[in-house]
Amino acid sequence: MSVREMLRQLAGNGYEVEVIGATIFDTESGMSALPQEWKKRLATTDILELNDSPLRHKLLMTNSHQRDAMTALEEAKWYEFYLHTLDTFKPDLVWFYGGRPFDYLISDEAKQRDIPVAAYLVNGNYTKTRWCRDVDCIITDTHATADYYHRQNGLTLTPVGKFIDPAMVVATEHFRKNLLFVNPTLEKGAALVIQIAMQLERQRPDIQFEVVESRGSWRGLVEYVTARLGTPRMSLSNVQVSPHCRDMRPLYSRARILLAPSLWWESGSRVLAEAMLNAIPAIVTESGGNREMVGEGGIAIALPANYHVKPYTELLTSELLERFVMEIICCYDDEQFYQTHVAKARGVGKQRHTIDKSLHNLVDVFRRLLLLDGEMLCE
Repeated sequence: MSVREMLRQLAGNGYEVEVIGATIFDTESGMSALPQEWKKRLATTDILELNDSPLRHKLLMTNSHQRDAMTALEEAKWYEFYLHTLDTFKPDLVWFYGGRPFDYLISDEAKQRDIPVAAYLVNGNYTKTRWCRDVDCIITDTHATADYYHRQNGLTLTPVGKFIDPAMVVATEHFRKNLLFVNPTLEKGAALVIQIAMQLERQRPDIQFEVVESRGSWRGLVEYVTARLGTPRMSLSNVQVSPHCRDMRPLYSRARILLAPSLWWESGSRVLAEAMLNAIPAIVTESGGNREMVGEGGIAIALPANYHVKPYTELLTSELLERFVMEIICCYDDEQFYQTHVAKARGVGKQRHTIDKSLHNLVDVFRRLLLLDGEMLCE
């Protein structure tokens, strides 16, 4: 979603953009943008073209939406399609993301043609440096991730910020009722949220959670966590589960707080930036770029290192659980405390997450990259 908005902004500011990819998605819900019965077109063509004005996406149609299930034949077809695009579009710059061996061909072929290459990196999963041997510039979203990779393996990353169109995410009115949690997965801290919800169900049943299943299954995780706690359940009375949706504005209009206790390396969570643009305070963990995203508009809680280790199933101690619950209750009962954080969140949104500022940063990077004509920034 971030890359799409970056490309939309570039196209809207005079850049000629050609987008090629494949029908690969994190989850099946990501396929909702594809036309119905799209696979029937495989009988006549391998390439699915989607109009996304001002962009046009050209996607190799694959039998599975999962990257791990992409076949050698499909990779070969995609590579030939990539070569054809280089020959016909003749780009001044190639920009990609991905660090698997097959992805090396993207930067390798571009460098063979003396085309500068940029890569996009916004997670903490890359442990080696072979993937960026032929990359001239690595772009990221936060200083936290840039610092992380510089410490880990000496890479130089350039942070440009988040790309979020406020018209697509900022609600026109705010009722400030629900405690919002998006993407119920263990990596996102779902096990912790379930514990918090169970405690508030007993202590403050008036505080209602809204959980959005963009990824993950809330019910499955509730069954898992409650079984571990010795009280097996399939649901919680204070939790409303909403399905994946493309328009988040109704959700933000109902949200009083965003709860985002991520346990993996969260480079720059979109929902945190979107919350700030909506002046919704967030309760986050001190992990990755969370603090940088929310600034003074959020409440950050530090967890011991063992919480940040896969499979992210460590449950909260009574002391940590009480800390989360206390902060949430303060945001409901102490109006002055809450409104102070609302004002701070609004300020963070205006100062850190304006799309014009991020676009200026990105264009500046690309201009310098083209002037450098391929001088390596990745070591």
